[in-house]
Amino acid sequence: MNSPSHVSNLKLEALSMDALPPQERDTTQAHLDACLTCRARAEELASYRRHFVAYVLPRADALPSRPAPWSSRWRWWTPALAACSAALLAVALVWVPMPEEPEFSPKGGTVFQLFAHRGERTWKVEEGEALAPGDQVRFVVEGEGLPFVLVVSVDGAGQVNTYYPFGGTQSGLLPSNGLPVEIPGSVVLDNAPGPERLFALFSRQPLTFESVAPALRELSAGGPDVIRDRTRLAVPAGAQVTFLFEKTQP
Repeated sequence: MNSPSHVSNLKLEALSMDALPPQERDTTQAHLDACLTCRARAEELASYRRHFVAYVLPRADALPSRPAPWSSRWRWWTPALAACSAALLAVALVWVPMPEEPEFSPKGGTVFQLFAHRGERTWKVEEGEALAPGDQVRFVVEGEGLPFVLVVSVDGAGQVNTYYPFGGTQSGLLPSNGLPVEIPGSVVLDNAPGPERLFALFSRQPLTFESVAPALRELSAGGPDVIRDRTRLAVPAGAQVTFLFEKTQP
């Protein structure tokens, strides 16, 4: 469990991109000035970004395109790395251990939050907010004692997807610490415009994608307006939280 006296990786990344509110930025910077552990981790994350830009990204952009097994619209990337080409989805699934968890104060109930990164900016996404192609999105979840979560999505183009576990066939197990968990890695938005609705489905036993896919396809068949309006899936989840954002034209 992350010590409350230290700064989360998510906040360190936001600080490096000047994406924190002024007061929070000053407080975090003051902590770094006094905390050798957090300062060393901030420097380590910065070195990962520099290495990626200098050595990994040039090779990634040169790779040929391959169709992804679930959807060519998304791909995973590690928090220490920046985004690769969307064509890498099928060939670049990279994980880096996340020694810490994000600093959130749970207020009861399930949690499903989105954070986006674009250029030099990182921010918390609000319900219904417009995002752009190429934006990188990360998830924070907490199941209020339900140990499994399946994150699925349906968009205005009629595509249904599993985003966590990415490309998986059933729910993933959450750490049993009772705190919001930052899911490692991010997904990158494609250029298909319209609504995108995500569902975080929490359960005591794993849910299979096959068991929820019919409800997602029914929602998809209703078109963009139904996707915007429908906030629950008829699936056997112990709890579910939904989130809607819009994708703008490129």
